[in-house]
Amino acid sequence: MLKGLARGVKDGALALSLKAFVNDKLSAYGEIVDVTIDTAVNRLTARAMLKGERDPVTVTVERYEIESEGEERFIKLKTFTSSRSWLTQLLNKLLADKRYKIPTAVSKLL
Repeated sequence: MLKGLARGVKDGALALSLKAFVNDKLSAYGEIVDVTIDTAVNRLTARAMLKGERDPVTVTVERYEIESEGEERFIKLKTFTSSRSWLTQLLNKLLADKRYKIPTAVSKLL
């Protein structure tokens, strides 16, 4: 039970960090409303209010991998789904299997 509680706290802290990071980088396109991360199955879901959209858009990274090189950590996004078919296709074409450096402050939570 404590292990599940600890994972929930860690997942919540990671979600808050990711939300702040993405909102800072992509604010010209909209705002991340909420993020959930499940580190037990390496899945994350973000709900965003994009500029020009009436309803929130949901994007899920169905699977991700964390890789380490020395002190640095990277995330490799594997498969995407979303509430918009065209966005699912675009994300899978442009971002799937690409690796991104995790900010040091976030990697300390992993």
